[in-house]
Amino acid sequence: MSERHQLVLDFIKAYIRLHGVAPSYLVIAKGIGLKSKANIHRIVHKLEEEGHLVLRHSRFNSIKVMDRSVKEMAAL
Repeated sequence: MSERHQLVLDFIKAYIRLHGVAPSYLVIAKGIGLKSKANIHRIVHKLEEEGHLVLRHSRFNSIKVMDRSVKEMAAL
């Protein structure tokens, strides 16, 4: 995982812990110092492909963080 992808994932996790809801792409972009929501969209969808996030499409605050530790332990 690239450094920027990890930064986005960490920001999403921290935001959910603090606010109880997932951040919008605009909030993520501002939070990590990017100007483009399109880059955040691309990164979030890549994180979904890798299994780090689940997106519930057509819902506000639709990002859910997956706890991969359980899946990784089960694979051992």
